[in-house]
This record gives sequence, structure tokens and C-alpha cells, in this order.
Amino acid sequence: MALTVGSFDGVHLGHLDVIAHTVRGAADVEGESALITFEPHPRCVLDPANCPQSITTLQEKLALIGAAGIDHAIVLRFDRELSALSPQEFVDRLAASMDIRRWVIGFDFAFGRGRTGSPDWLRTHGHDVEVIPPFTINGRELHSSEIRRLVTTGEVEAANQLLGREFEMSGPVEAGAQVGRQLGFPTANISPEPNKLVPALGAYAGRVAAPEGDFVAALSVGYRPTFGGTELKIEAFLLDFEGDLYQQRLRLRFVRYLHPDIKFATPDDLVRQLKQDVADTRRIVAR
Repeated sequence: MALTVGSFDGVHLGHLDVIAHTVRGAADVEGESALITFEPHPRCVLDPANCPQSITTLQEKLALIGAAGIDHAIVLRFDRELSALSPQEFVDRLAASMDIRRWVIGFDFAFGRGRTGSPDWLRTHGHDVEVIPPFTINGRELHSSEIRRLVTTGEVEAANQLLGREFEMSGPVEAGAQVGRQLGFPTANISPEPNKLVPALGAYAGRVAAPEGDFVAALSVGYRPTFGGTELKIEAFLLDFEGDLYQQRLRLRFVRYLHPDIKFATPDDLVRQLKQDVADTRRIVAR
């Protein structure tokens, strides 16, 4: 078996490169490919004050990993007990349940108590190790932290280039205050999942995957300031759609940031902006 280990938050282009090497490594050793990831993110346990928001939920992450061709995706619960294992204890636990013939790991991979396990440690203990060099785009190393920064500042186009796909949020449609419907723009509302990364407040051109199919959609992340809202809302107005989406699960994909969350003087001013957002969304996404 060829094995790779890491957080893989975002399953971005750099992660996909490691996964592709793991799949090829499995063929080299005439075995299957396996990936171990952790839930929650190790930093949320070891440094809770700096727990990163998740680019991908666990469900999203596993779906992307499976689509990339990994035979076995294994989720280990990360806790203080796991973090206290020495490198040898960690390897022994894995070896008890799988035949690891090759490790495929990133250049900065470290594991075990005090991060004392490394590619050199594995090699000195007789393991076949393939170290994958940093993945670079335009001469810069790709890191999940940069994608988080881009999403939270509204730069979703740049984030999407690093992800290799469009940033998305998903969830069941919840009952809303029907404000959009009263304005002529009925929206579907979802709540962000716990610790899920939320884009910068504002309007976006995007898409929505619904049980009825895929639709171009004007998306909004905000508090409805025109109506004095105090609760964060993730909303989608599906273009050319008629029907009831209540309690159906939607996947919202963010294509381009349009403008900040604006408090308008009157509802009529808001409607004019919504009409412009729909026209801009149709033009941007159709292209």
C-alpha cells in the first residue's frame, strides 16, 4: 500500500499533486492507495486560539479525495492522546492494520510528539519514502492559509485558481423571512456549517447545484443591513428557476465577487441593485 498523511484542508492543487503521486506509487508497489486525514484540524487541538476555519467540510473533503482516485480515505480523530504518540508509536499503530510499502508525503511533513517524525526519520527506520516538493503557482508555494485569506477578502477568483475548482458552501434550505420574495427575488437560505470558512460579506456571481439541476445564481453573504438584520445569511437567487427548494440540500459555488454588503436607503434602491447583480451574474457566469 502507498500511504499519504496530512490535513488536506481544501484539497487544492498542491494536495491533488500529492494524491496523484500516491496513486502512482500504489501502482509501483503493486498495492492500493490510502490517505489519512484528521478531524478536527490538528491546530484546533494544539493551538485552539488559532484554529483555522475549514475550506472544506469533512464531507466535502472526502468526496474530493475519492474523486481524485484514492482507494481508501481514513479519518483519524485528532486529540491530545494522538498528538502525544511518538513517531514509532504512530507508525506501529498504522502498521498493525495496513501493509505500508511506500510513504508519499509533502516536503514539510512532520508527525508524532513534538513533530519529531520526518521523512529522514522514516528512511532511517527502513521505510520507502517519496517526498513531494512544494507545489508552486507563478513562483509561489501553494498553502491552504493563502486560500483562506483570499476567500475571506472576497478574492474568490484567485482562490478558485489555487483550488482548481470553485469555492463552495452547502447546506439544507431553511425557512427565511420572505424578504427576497416580497421584493421579487425569492432566495434560498442556508446556514454555514460549523467552522466552515465564510467568504467576505457581499454579493457574488455564482452557481447552485440543486436536486433539479445546476443553475446560474446571484449569491449573497451578509446581514441584510437595509432591513436591520443581525444574523448572518447565505442566500442564493437561482436564475430561471421556479419551484420550492425548502429543506433541499444545495451547493453554492462562488465565481466572482461583485460588491460589498450595502445598506440601501430604500427597498427600491435595493431592488435596482439586485437587478444589476442578476444581469452581471448572467454575463459573468455564462462566459
